[in-house]
Amino acid sequence: MDRGKREVILDEIEYWRENRLLPGHYCDFLMNLYDVDQERSDKKVLSMNSLKQGNIRTWFFTFIVVCFICLTILYFATFPFLVQLVCIPLFTALCYTGGIRLRTRNSLASAFLLAIGSLLMLGLGIFLIREQGIDERVFITLLVLGCALIWCILGYIISSPVLLYIGFGAFALLYAGFFAQVQPRASWLMLQGLWLPVSLLLMWFCWLVHHRGKKMAAVYFTSSLAIWFMPEIDEVFLRGQMPEAFALFCMVKVALICIILFVLRKKWIAWVAA
Repeated sequence: MDRGKREVILDEIEYWRENRLLPGHYCDFLMNLYDVDQERSDKKVLSMNSLKQGNIRTWFFTFIVVCFICLTILYFATFPFLVQLVCIPLFTALCYTGGIRLRTRNSLASAFLLAIGSLLMLGLGIFLIREQGIDERVFITLLVLGCALIWCILGYIISSPVLLYIGFGAFALLYAGFFAQVQPRASWLMLQGLWLPVSLLLMWFCWLVHHRGKKMAAVYFTSSLAIWFMPEIDEVFLRGQMPEAFALFCMVKVALICIILFVLRKKWIAWVAA
């Protein structure tokens, strides 16, 4: 069989693996059968298999990326202001472009680049705001809001769970920070009223999109479970309060969510199971 036909077959097998149309070991067998030169495995510079096998190119690539990020962060303060202003969108665009291009061929590398680009955009942006001495409270809030919108919109467009998780986390921080200013001494019961509707809303989104894609439904489902425990996180870490019966409240909420998930297991498993 010529190389062109083998490439088509290998692409199709890779599609079956990524969409779980065949078990992984069947795909491995077919890949080994048609990829006689083992070229396909070498194309993925960053993958779990290459990490496990000690692929020199993989570890060298990881080393270069980590060193580049560290040097950029360490010496970012020495750059002129205009250079700093250009570097932030440039680095972010490079990471996002690589992540988007790799999302169908190498999900691990794609998630890594998207996460790094997001962290650079937010972290360097906060650093730049503080270095210029402008109103941190206003501009950092606007920065986080803008980043959250970009992450959620882009994550939805390209179906990226990483960007959606980061975006939801940013919105959760903004939501918590706003009510921490409005109600700094809010009671445990009031915090439940602030966060639990958000958890239910995300669960409704999970049901709404599950027929279009299990990946997106899983993002909403796990985010809903995380928000379920946000009242306790908000109370302890953001407000510095801890009621006497805090441990009991946590146990009750864990038991309640376990009961709900058990009773409705046939529904939510169908929503999120690939």
